[in-house]
Amino acid sequence: MIKFKVKRSADGKIVRFEVEGHAYYAENGADIVCAAVSTACIMAIDGIEELKLADITYKDSDGFLECDISSERKEGADVLLDSLMIMIYEIAKQYKKYLFILEV
Repeated sequence: MIKFKVKRSADGKIVRFEVEGHAYYAENGADIVCAAVSTACIMAIDGIEELKLADITYKDSDGFLECDISSERKEGADVLLDSLMIMIYEIAKQYKKYLFILEV
């Protein structure tokens, strides 16, 4: 199961997210749940970086990704991060046994 943890600031903005584990929906290379979660996360990170919307730091390895987003940011960063969460919740609705979301 993939565990997706998101941390928000007092005003509700995403300041950190972590993704850990594998879905095991299908064999490696054919797992659409892992691919969807990975794609959503990388889209948000790349968009923030390429458009210079906020300072971010991230680490990733097999089955693990953590990303910290600075509190000083342009509005577009929050649009991308909110879109990430919409996608993650939609994936979780369809694949409940494979993705767990924790908001802290």
